[in-house]
Amino acid sequence: MAKAEAVEKEEAPKPAGGGNKMVTILMIVIILLLVAVMGVGAMLLLKKPAADGGHAATTEQSADAHGDKKADGADHKGEPITIPLGQPVTVNLSAPNDASLLQVELDLITYDHAADAAVKANRGEIINNIMLALSDVNAAKLRTREGKEALQKELKDTVNAVLEKRAGKKDLIADVFFTKLLMQ
Repeated sequence: MAKAEAVEKEEAPKPAGGGNKMVTILMIVIILLLVAVMGVGAMLLLKKPAADGGHAATTEQSADAHGDKKADGADHKGEPITIPLGQPVTVNLSAPNDASLLQVELDLITYDHAADAAVKANRGEIINNIMLALSDVNAAKLRTREGKEALQKELKDTVNAVLEKRAGKKDLIADVFFTKLLMQ
């Protein structure tokens, strides 16, 4: 009987590492599939949607065909460029106001790459003229949406006047956005 047990032990198949090779190959295939899926996902996320560009081009073409211009009268081509003005501009308000201090932080929107250099070159005069415009603000009117929109237009015109005078280009700034507005 001892011989029979010894024979059974010898006849039993021993794993020769074939199982380990299969696991390794399976792991490599899974890793390659994950990398491929991540690559495709990254391409889809980083790719600009063609539908938006086509719609914008169609809108511009139809506006040109009818002889219309955009709402603000400017011809906007390409992506908007945001120029942060920098630190907040703070002014004391004139006496008849119920607030004594006004602080604004602005972003300038343009479609012309030359505007960034022009704004940086004339930043001092732009901020000075913004401060002069802000010091005449009526705090009660500024609390309304219409007051804020009127101030946006006035500040856009103020910045464009400086850039037209210094850089010789008209209407470089398409819009002015408040990123901070504080009255005390």
